[in-house]
Amino acid sequence: MQLYDECRDCLYNSQLKKVTSMHGEGEKLQSFKEAARALCDGAPGRSCAPLLMRGIDGVHRGIFGGIIDYSREKHTFNQALLSLEDEIFDRILRAPDPLKEGIKYAMAANYIDYARLADLNEDSIAQVIAAAERSSVDDGVYARFISKLSRAKTLVYLHDNCGEIVLDKLLIRTIKRIYPRVKVISVVRGGPIINDVTREDADEVGLGKYALVIDNGTAIPGTYLPEVNALTRAFIKNADVIISKGLGNLETLYGELNGAFYMFMCKCQHIAERFGKQLWQTAFVDD
Repeated sequence: MQLYDECRDCLYNSQLKKVTSMHGEGEKLQSFKEAARALCDGAPGRSCAPLLMRGIDGVHRGIFGGIIDYSREKHTFNQALLSLEDEIFDRILRAPDPLKEGIKYAMAANYIDYARLADLNEDSIAQVIAAAERSSVDDGVYARFISKLSRAKTLVYLHDNCGEIVLDKLLIRTIKRIYPRVKVISVVRGGPIINDVTREDADEVGLGKYALVIDNGTAIPGTYLPEVNALTRAFIKNADVIISKGLGNLETLYGELNGAFYMFMCKCQHIAERFGKQLWQTAFVDD
């Protein structure tokens, strides 16, 4: 997708806030500000937000000698959502349509995004629950999703953020209860970037009990097909159903795949306008 000015400013401001909290004021922070601002201002419009975020993280590595570290936030949200797992799964199974209910929770969980919201804390989980309760699922997209699932043998699930992955797991559990023959391949990031899901996060939340977990070989907050590893590319190419979670995957994949399903929250004005939604509304679309 196109790189909008909104993306440049959003990523710069959110990461500056995080880096300032990590290191405090000083010459290195000033160097980071200048280099990150120049990178954001100079990024070509044909780029996309996930590639710009990788660049910002690279600036941080060059100045401070390591990644912009979200490990504490990731663990906090993973554990917080795990503590609610049984309660939420019970809600899903008691719903008139458990699969549709599982989609609602998975979409709403995309709220947990430190690239967009620098001030997230455990109280934000209440926002996720409320968003799930008011979400709706497009009937046409849902019908096409069920049609594909009913014939599918493989489903590739492209994950996004920490915490969110617990509700992704509940959707996968729901799918496997209804369509037990479907093999699920869960694709996570190949290295730490913002609060995106890695193998370590997948292990922490027990995702491997319900899906084959692989990483895509890249530390990009999205699924950038020119750089993902051969295994990920092969699974995507041969999948009967593809679920793409979150804005990073949407921005790197939309229009590149045939018939994928995208679940996300419209956290950006240009995304909301493109898909005919309100800001902070959930979305379930296909291409």
